[in-house]
Amino acid sequence: MADYDPLRPLVPPAVGLAAVVVAFGGVVYAMAAAPWFSPLYYALSDLGARGVPTAPIFNGALLVGGALGAGFVVAVLADTDHPVRRAGGIFALLAMLFMAFVGVFPLPHPLHGVVAVPFFLFLTLAVFLWGGGDYAAGRELRGLVLVLLGVLHVVSWAWWALFPWFPPGIAIPELFGAAAFAVWGAWLAAAEFDRVRVDRDRL
Repeated sequence: MADYDPLRPLVPPAVGLAAVVVAFGGVVYAMAAAPWFSPLYYALSDLGARGVPTAPIFNGALLVGGALGAGFVVAVLADTDHPVRRAGGIFALLAMLFMAFVGVFPLPHPLHGVVAVPFFLFLTLAVFLWGGGDYAAGRELRGLVLVLLGVLHVVSWAWWALFPWFPPGIAIPELFGAAAFAVWGAWLAAAEFDRVRVDRDRL
């Protein structure tokens, strides 16, 4: 017990919140720093295209955020025994890795689409499955919210693809997905902080 560090349990949730702030915050900051950018007419990846001034911000945010997020998900999976949540966590880990790859292979790299498509697919599965696991495990509110976010992300892509009068910017469904993933990560990190606080109060 002499080697016990009371701050150690705070590391995973802190890393999780940092991942959300760096990744999602970096994307929002890149959007704000690009006066030419409009989600109605562009893809988010245009912010990270080679030669664009916002490329270091956008690609760096995805790379660092993905690395931090992968560490957080590994820690969360170690404490998760619900099978549906574990499935969601595995997809979340894959999403984090592919998010980092999106930063590594910016437009017009030929591998950009190869890593971007799985990223959005995996994040949708992660949010939806974790929400389903939450609901089955008795966390109805978070479960319903996450399932709804996953469904809305799919609907946003279907809406964009099926209705020709919809604004052509693919950034709109991409933002839905990024926001859903950010909510998932922030909510889990906040819950971990709360769990650590309760455990410390019991000591």
